[in-house]
Amino acid sequence: MKPREIAYKILQEVLSKEAYANISFNKHLRSQELKEIDRGFTKELVFGVIERKYTLDFILSFFVKKAPDLKTMIFLEMGLYQLLYMDKVPSYAAINETVNIAKKVLGIKRANFINAVLRNYEREKEKVIFPDKERDLKQYLKVTYSYPDWIVERLLNNYDEEKAEALLKSLNERPEICYRVNTLKIDIEDLKRLLDSDGIVYKKGYYLEEALYIDIKNPERHQLYKEGLIYIQDEASMLVSKTLNPKEGDTVLDVCAAPGGKTTHIAQLMKNSGEVIAFDLHPHRLELIKENCKRLGITNVKTEVFDSTFVNEKYLEKADKVLADVPCTGIGIIRKKPDIKLKNYTRKEISELIEAQYKILDSSSKYVKKGGFLVYSTCTIGKEENQNVIMKFLKEHPDFKLVDIKAEMPSGLSIETDSLGYVQTTPLEHEIDGFFISKLKRIK
Repeated sequence: MKPREIAYKILQEVLSKEAYANISFNKHLRSQELKEIDRGFTKELVFGVIERKYTLDFILSFFVKKAPDLKTMIFLEMGLYQLLYMDKVPSYAAINETVNIAKKVLGIKRANFINAVLRNYEREKEKVIFPDKERDLKQYLKVTYSYPDWIVERLLNNYDEEKAEALLKSLNERPEICYRVNTLKIDIEDLKRLLDSDGIVYKKGYYLEEALYIDIKNPERHQLYKEGLIYIQDEASMLVSKTLNPKEGDTVLDVCAAPGGKTTHIAQLMKNSGEVIAFDLHPHRLELIKENCKRLGITNVKTEVFDSTFVNEKYLEKADKVLADVPCTGIGIIRKKPDIKLKNYTRKEISELIEAQYKILDSSSKYVKKGGFLVYSTCTIGKEENQNVIMKFLKEHPDFKLVDIKAEMPSGLSIETDSLGYVQTTPLEHEIDGFFISKLKRIK
């Protein structure tokens, strides 16, 4: 099967069945023997169309009077993406190859329509009039950087216009893959020597010693990954466990644990001692944690199916540390998961999500021993899901207070609010994912 046909099948799953792009991509690529160059082309086309969908659809609206069916639209977006963003693909190839696949999948009539629209764009690009920044800032940001209204509104609610635009731009940049060295199995310096001996290019993390940016193609197939010497995890995500600061022998609860990045990092920091209890609502997601623990050689993690909006009576006041890394809108990780842009949250849905976040935080607080700590974190940006939730919690829980986390922040990372008990990272300012991390202590 040709790369463009595979890309179409993945996009159809993502856009019609709301499949996760990375899962669909890996599923389809596993069943195909593609050369590395074709694999790269497929990935660029799939994730590029998702990332730039709002821009592509805006441009196509100048050449299509009535929006066509989804399948036809996907081919139009694929063709236009190649013309606009894939410089190494000649225009004739972008159009002809896309139309040929469309002919095979959709038939001659719709393929001819796709051909006509793409060629009209090539002839009459000047017809496209982009929104004026001064007249309609929201529409300008939406179309220029390709974001849904709710994300544009969120950033404009939290930052001035200049910074909001810079953040939107930074969230479109493709990040390098960061790996956590599994120090339970290998020393950091020993891994570096192993990489050097194999001629694998890498660079140090921006902030954390156990973070390395390694140039590996198909990481999950690589021997280092299979042997559990490395784990894919962004430095911002690692900062959550660092802020929790678990000690050897602690009892730790991770109440929204799957797929287990922070769970396994916590276990690693505890040197496989004590106990980490990992909750998740879905049994199949807990299986991912078990698989990761087995690969990484972790033995101090216990998993349990549980809905963390409720209280698990078995663990009342049993934990030294609790992590509530709650479900969120995910704005901070769009660089890695551009399909987050496809979620059109309504205000009601966001309100319901924030209510669930608060319930999880409230329930999690019941597990903390007196003198113990509770970390609340999200992978999103904006006070709505972060500071506001914490402030509400503190008003209703006088037995908790925010604590200074400056000592837990690595050297080189200076965020002025760390002494107040919370930080917000962003790719714009810190070159890592956008995470909110706060730390509370039970004082009564």
